[in-house]
Order: sequence, then structure tokens, then C-alpha cells
Amino acid sequence: MHDVSNVFITDGSCMTSSACQNPSLTYMALTARACDFAFSELKKGNI
Repeated sequence: MHDVSNVFITDGSCMTSSACQNPSLTYMALTARACDFAFSELKKGNI
């Protein structure tokens, strides 16, 4: 997947491990950042 420029992994599979806290806010933050990046790249015409 590293060679594909328009694939974004925004769920728990990008985390190597999980602590005893609920990671939902972290996953939401990762998704928000990925969406922001994807939107800016889309506006530039890169994806």
C-alpha cells in the first residue's frame, strides 16, 4: 500500500498496540487529519 498515493488507513490497524484507555478519539483524530490531507491534495489535483 506504500506505493499507492490515494489510500488512507484511518482505523485501528495503523496502531501497533492499544493501552487500557479507549482509543476512539485517537482514531477520530487520525481520520480527521487524513481527510484534511486528502482534501488539500484533491484541491491541488494530486489525487
